[in-house]
Amino acid sequence: MNIEAKLDALRANPLAPISVSANHQEALSKYNTTGKMRTAAVMVPIIKNNYRYELLLTKRAQHLKDHAGEICFPGGSMEQTDGDHLEAALRETREEVGINSTEIEIIGTLPSIPTLTGFMIHPVIGLVDKAINIVIAPSEVESYFTVPFLYFLNDDNKHESMHSFKNTEITMIEYHYNGARIWGATAMIISLLCKKIKEESM
Repeated sequence: MNIEAKLDALRANPLAPISVSANHQEALSKYNTTGKMRTAAVMVPIIKNNYRYELLLTKRAQHLKDHAGEICFPGGSMEQTDGDHLEAALRETREEVGINSTEIEIIGTLPSIPTLTGFMIHPVIGLVDKAINIVIAPSEVESYFTVPFLYFLNDDNKHESMHSFKNTEITMIEYHYNGARIWGATAMIISLLCKKIKEESM
């Protein structure tokens, strides 16, 4: 699969209108039990290393209140100083892993994803060069690692199961890589990204 050509196709419409993943439309009203959804944004950093592409993932610090120790993308809640979800994703990426906005080429967005904890996550796709200097913030991030994009594009590495929450059946996606469990919203974002990439060839 020519990933570079597929990423080039995304550049034609880098900031598409915000929408909610079709798989989440019906479930949204059922499992949002925490009231009004809080807005969050994440950066999906695709690292280009010559002709090899990798996704950058972080492990959240163990002392954090929400999702401690989980695998995720750089991101977090929108703040009052953020003009939109793109600014929020860029700010959080700079704060958590030290990548500045000038080092990220925004090439697309993904459908927004609601979480069981009451967040509406807006994923932004960013392309970065392998030469970047990653500096994690220990107050938020325990560590980081990369996974070859081709690993996620291989459907054999994607595991789906049904879980019941508040009498609602929800599809859960998981990936496992070198002992790391990638699940929840992060896995759903990866799945949506892979779907988008594959559709570019149609």
